[in-house]
Amino acid sequence: MTARLVFAIIFSLYLLFFTFHATYLGKTVYGDGIYYYAHLQSIFSDIGPIPNNKYSIGPALFWTPAYIFSKNELSVGFASVFYTITGLVLLFRLLLRNFSERASLITILLVSFSTNLLFYGSIDPVNSHALSFFTVVLFLSFLSAKQKSWFAIGVSLGLVGIVRPQDMIVGFLVRRVKWRPFLSGLVLGFLPQMFAWFWLYGNPLALPYLANGEGFGFPHILGVLFAPSNGLFLWTPVTLLGLIGLWNRKNFLLVFLLQLLIVGSWSTWWQGASYSGRMFVGMLPLLAFGVAGVVSKTKIPNSALLLLSVSLLSVNMLLVVFFLIRT
Repeated sequence: MTARLVFAIIFSLYLLFFTFHATYLGKTVYGDGIYYYAHLQSIFSDIGPIPNNKYSIGPALFWTPAYIFSKNELSVGFASVFYTITGLVLLFRLLLRNFSERASLITILLVSFSTNLLFYGSIDPVNSHALSFFTVVLFLSFLSAKQKSWFAIGVSLGLVGIVRPQDMIVGFLVRRVKWRPFLSGLVLGFLPQMFAWFWLYGNPLALPYLANGEGFGFPHILGVLFAPSNGLFLWTPVTLLGLIGLWNRKNFLLVFLLQLLIVGSWSTWWQGASYSGRMFVGMLPLLAFGVAGVVSKTKIPNSALLLLSVSLLSVNMLLVVFFLIRT
């Protein structure tokens, strides 16, 4: 199976799932997506800023071209699907630098269909998570380039931050920095969020999540990973496979563990109405390297790997249906 065929299948199915779900609901904006989408309406209408909208400005900026074109929430959903697929293509290119085409393609299929990217990249894309995945992959792409542009690396990390600030912990992967261009790019990339905070709160460093009484406490690590309601490893076990494979990539492993500590310590560590651990979608590009590492060392035939992939996909799809019915 060629890479082009694989991505054509992924893109087609993601569009199909999004279109079917949006048609069934009669809408694409709901839940937390309402607040991300509200930033678009604030920018392009005369209603002004929505008071106490603590949600980040980044998704609205990424959706802006689609919104300008149609003023339609359906096109915003299609845009998120497009960003998801673009992220998968970039991730595939990153994996090819380290693993065989076979291992890389199998990993892309597993990430696409056996993790919660399937849910947040196709079924519920009008949210921050699909864009979190895309921006982290973009950052890794600039970081791993042979000819590094520290300005571009800084900008891409800033873009990670304006989508989901907590994902900026991937900045710990940076080594031997040229600080001036890196910091210049970082400030430029994060500047839209500072403008948004100033617009909403009169303070460019408002940190509204902390200001609204949320914060950190005792870390509920086991709950985040294994809670029956949405535990990351319990609902999407391929992420555990990825974690195991990261033992050879200690820097990626440490970033994931730091994210686990942050999420587990947060006041709403259960992540609300979350399919699997939605706050870890931005960590899937890192876990993908672990999955590829395990796959590349696996000597079982392609037919057995295909059977495993189909099994994981089937379980994931059944859980998605169960989740949608339950909620």
